[in-house]
This record gives sequence, C-alpha cells and structure tokens, in this order.
Amino acid sequence: MRWSLPLGRLFGIVLRVHVTFLLLVAFIGYQGYLVAGGRGAGWAVALVCAVFTCIVIHELGHSLVAQQLGVEVRSITLLPIGGVAALRTIPENPWHEIAITVAGPLMNLIIACVLLPFTGLPREFLLVHYPHNFAGLLNTLVGVNLGLFAFNFIPAFPMDGGRLLRAVLALFVTYRRATVVAATVGQGLAIVFILAGLKFSVMWVVLGAFIFFAAEGEEKAVKMRSLLREVEVADVMARDFVTLTPGSPLRDALAVMYRTGQDDFPVVEQDRLVGLLTRQSVIDAIREGGEEIRVAEVMDTDPPVLSPRNKVSWVHEQMMAEHYQGFPVLEDGRLVGLFGPDHISRYLLLQESLRARRRGRAPSPRPPAVIAAVPPTATPPPPAESVPPPGRA
Repeated sequence: MRWSLPLGRLFGIVLRVHVTFLLLVAFIGYQGYLVAGGRGAGWAVALVCAVFTCIVIHELGHSLVAQQLGVEVRSITLLPIGGVAALRTIPENPWHEIAITVAGPLMNLIIACVLLPFTGLPREFLLVHYPHNFAGLLNTLVGVNLGLFAFNFIPAFPMDGGRLLRAVLALFVTYRRATVVAATVGQGLAIVFILAGLKFSVMWVVLGAFIFFAAEGEEKAVKMRSLLREVEVADVMARDFVTLTPGSPLRDALAVMYRTGQDDFPVVEQDRLVGLLTRQSVIDAIREGGEEIRVAEVMDTDPPVLSPRNKVSWVHEQMMAEHYQGFPVLEDGRLVGLFGPDHISRYLLLQESLRARRRGRAPSPRPPAVIAAVPPTATPPPPAESVPPPGRA
C-alpha cells in the first residue's frame, strides 16, 4: 500500500503503518493536551497506541490461521480506520473462510478476558474516554476489545461479519451467489448507517459509505473470478506482437507504441527470450537519456513468464499482488504469446456484450477494471494439476 512505512516483521508478516495513522496519533495527542495538558496528551497517545496494538493482534489472528491453511499473508497495515491484512488469497472453501474470519474477533475477546480480572466489567463499550492513569487505560481497553468483538460480527463487508455470513451461505449455495446475498445485506446495513449518521454523527455516514462501496467491490471481484476461472491464457493471449532485440534503440519501441498500441515488448536474441521491455521503462529511460539508448540497458532481464495453460483468474491475482502488467508466454521454451491486463478487459467486455445481447439490452460501453490496488482478497492459486506459478526467463 502506498504511503505506508515498514515497522518490521512478525511471524514472517511485514507490519506497516500508513502515514495517515501518524496524523491520527498526533490529533489524538493534541485532543488529550487540550483536556489535561502534557499529561493528558501522553495518556491519549498511550491509549491510541494500545488500541491499535489490539487491532494488530486481531489481524494476526486472521493471518496466522490463514498461514496454517496455506494462504500467504504479505503484510498488515495500520490505517486510521483500523488494520488491513493483505492475504494473497481468500479460500473459497467455506470452512476455511469461517476459521480465518472468526480468528480475528476471538483475539479481541481473549484480550478482554485476560484484562477483566484486573479491571472488572466496563460500563461502556466502544466509547473511548481519555484515561488519566494506568487503571483507566486498562479499563478502556476492555471496553474497546469487547466492542470490537461485537462490532466485527455485523454482517457487512468488509467487516468480519460480512465474510462470515458469506462463508455460512456458501455451505448451501454457490460461492458467487453467497457473495451476492452477503453484499446486498451489507449494502442495506450501510444505508442504515448513513441515515443514522445524518441524525447522530458524520462518522456513521463515512462508515456507511465505506461499507457500501466495499461490498460492491467484493461482489464485482468474485463475479470476475468466476468468469475467468475456466479461461486459460492461451484462450485470450496475443499471438501477433512485435519483438525487439537487445541492440535496438528505444526509438523503435516508441514508434511501435504509436503505431500499434503495444506497451510491452519481449526482447529476443537468436529466437530466445532474454528480457522484457515495458512502457514505463521506455518512458523513464527516454526522459533521462534520449531515444538512442539501447533496449539491453533498460529491459528486465528476469521477467516472469507464463504457460499457455495457466488459468487467467490466477494470473490476474499475480498481476495485482506483484504489480506486473505484461507477461511473455512460453511453451517448450518458445515464445508463443504476450499477455496483459488489456486481454482480460477485452475478454470481460466481450462476455458482457454477449450476455447483454442474450438479455436484449445494450452492453455497457466501458470494460470492467481488472487492475487495482492490492485487495485483501484475491484469486486462489491454480489446482495441483495446473501449470506451476510463473517462472523466470
């Protein structure tokens, strides 16, 4: 995630903090200062750090269970609205998703139970008061963790309750249908939050809007995965494309970009793939050194490659996770194709047009977006009989 700073690793997971979180700490500290001076600022900062430590533990609950189930966890990022665990995949096995989902709130319940003998039951939940001493800090943490435990089970994406509802429904209906129902429920609750916020607090409006669009995004992502699941790279890759040689000047690549719209160029030497030249590398190199720079000086000499038999749904997940845009496609060591996000968009647009024609209405003029920021859910890896992950040339 952009604008995030690494804090270190825990259980092999990178911990990051977004710069906006630091602004939140500063704001809370200032509010504490207004209430009780320097001492108040210190306890206010201690409280927000303690609360977000509990949130990290919550996300670790998700992540460690996911790791046990074979899901790679890339990072946990602290944001002003909470924590986000970036899982490479969310398994479509309902029992696995239930286990991963429930593990997070259970960590909050465990924290509260550990602290209860020292604090007793709090009088309020989720309502955070600035503490004036260590006992007050612990008491507030109990209330916050009990509140987070209950709040996260609200059945609305992207909260745990929405994923739990989807997983339970998936025990009886298809994963896609379960997602549609869970997303609809979540959007209904989001509208309730927005209406309540218009009367009570603007924060509920912000939360409702966030939930509404997150639920919509989750539904679209699952719909796209279902459309791409059985499609292979060979079905949609470009077989007619331009290659370059290591000694070609960048002006040749620029001319082809203007003429054909091709953005990435396999670099071959004696019929052997030796690299990949991307549009961004061409632009950056020309800005710095001009159009006469040789391709060999700026190409990626170790590009990821695909097999024609790789599933498109899985390749799309690799694109989002690793930020690759173009892939040479090799079969028995021979360059047979070029694959990129435009090929996915074109396939989805054609499928939408065909479905619209069957339903007797005009298709949408814009193709669905296929590349976005790394989401917390992604496409499962290919089954055991599929071709292995992209290799290196």
